[in-house]
Amino acid sequence: MTKAGWRRWIGAVAIGLGAQCAQAGTVWSVNGHEYEVITSEGITWTNAQAAVTLIGGGWHLATITSAGEDGFVAGLLPASPASRSHYWLGASDAAVEGTFAWVTGEAWSYTNWWAGEPNNSGEEDFLAYDFRTGWGWNDAADNLGSTYGFARGYVIERTGSGSVPLPGTLALLAFGFGLGLGGVALRRPRRG
Repeated sequence: MTKAGWRRWIGAVAIGLGAQCAQAGTVWSVNGHEYEVITSEGITWTNAQAAVTLIGGGWHLATITSAGEDGFVAGLLPASPASRSHYWLGASDAAVEGTFAWVTGEAWSYTNWWAGEPNNSGEEDFLAYDFRTGWGWNDAADNLGSTYGFARGYVIERTGSGSVPLPGTLALLAFGFGLGLGGVALRRPRRG
């Protein structure tokens, strides 16, 4: 694995552990699912997907299948974020351009695209909430966070509740890996 690949993997692990150690998410009473917004400046969709996979416990990038669910989840996001803020959701058209699919395999029936979206401007294969005059959907490039600085994090979801990790798990793992809490600021030792 290259040094850059190693750093991305460690970053995904740390972010996943940070999310895992969060207490139970906010439950939407209509479907009984839990949702959690994970703040992770500059994260790619690919790393968000890897991080949520490491979380386990039934969590996945959020899938939005109705206007009610969309309103509920968008209500969990910051009300007045920095301009052009994005939070990743669990859909992509990377397999077949123009055909978005949820990571869970659920039917793709509801959408909330901004006007003119999806437009695949610059290989945009991943779904994100995009703040303009409110929260709507945008297809975005995986490097949205690292190149443009728009990615603020991602939204995760699970059916029902699972086990909550033991208190202090993140702190012990972060200490063992030499990572900052939350895994957002990773430091590589400098050589002489």
